Amino acid sequence: MDNKNYNRIKIAGLGISGIYLYRRLKDEGFDVCAFDPKKRGYYIPCGYATNEFNISRYMSKINIEFSDYVLSRADDITFSGNKFDGRILKSSGLCTFDKNRLEENAAAGIPMSPIRQEEGDLIIDATGISRAYIGPSAGDLQYRTLEYLTTYSDYKDFYFYFLPEGRGYFWSFPLGKEFHIGVGSLSSEDFSLVRKYRKIKIATRNIRMAPLFNNMGKENIIGIGEAIGTVSPITGEGIVPSLESAEILFNCLKAGDVTGILAEYRKLINQKFGYYNKLASVVMNIQRGNIMKPGNLLALKDIKKTINEFGIKLEIMPFLRHFLS
Repeated sequence: MDNKNYNRIKIAGLGISGIYLYRRLKDEGFDVCAFDPKKRGYYIPCGYATNEFNISRYMSKINIEFSDYVLSRADDITFSGNKFDGRILKSSGLCTFDKNRLEENAAAGIPMSPIRQEEGDLIIDATGISRAYIGPSAGDLQYRTLEYLTTYSDYKDFYFYFLPEGRGYFWSFPLGKEFHIGVGSLSSEDFSLVRKYRKIKIATRNIRMAPLFNNMGKENIIGIGEAIGTVSPITGEGIVPSLESAEILFNCLKAGDVTGILAEYRKLINQKFGYYNKLASVVMNIQRGNIMKPGNLLALKDIKKTINEFGIKLEIMPFLRHFLS
């Protein structure tokens, strides 16, 4: 990879990061094409929650007015379970949005044809959990989700229930007049928390919960988004981090020097998201019953950072007192 000039950039996967990168490259004059196998009307498995202020900065770069897609904005946010007895936090931008409509509109007009790996092409793997082009990697930690779109929830605002032993969490988020309810867990037994609700639509998938920053590409293939693990191990938020990874790669490509591009991209990704490795270790420590392990305490600043970036105000001292009490 490191000593080639690329004739064409081919993006495999048109989720939000793939679409974003395509638009950024096209607007800059790159020869770029894309393909996604999803059929029209496909219901995207996703929590649909993100930080409105952070995502808006990226959407504006591709001429998308994000506020047009917002469904609900958080006021009170409840943390429950795992010693949280209904602790109420405030929003710093947490919202839900119509991700299906946004992606459909943002992808409109993109001509698509199956990706063929040809000499002189650079392949961008934006295929998410499947890593269809990069391939599998050691240390790939995945949780299973079950998600319902429903007309009713026991919780009217944004609600998180943290499962015992750090094995995942249940969520309930308002989507306008409807709700998106789901659970992501290491154990399918926790799906019972969702199955009691009456579903309009159902989705299930795996979600990557540990970074794969040491295996981000090979030969003429580079990954972005969930394909490389830009998903917070604490919150499960991967929307804005995936956009950030696409922007980092865009700037690497825009610089024009393809010599060593993967090494430069890897360096910048680790500078931005390297703390995800510490967060993944925190979760593993909790799962092993070592919640007060020194490494967890040293990671409190990073825990606060990832929760705040999701759009939830979290103060360290009350959080620490909670676990010391």
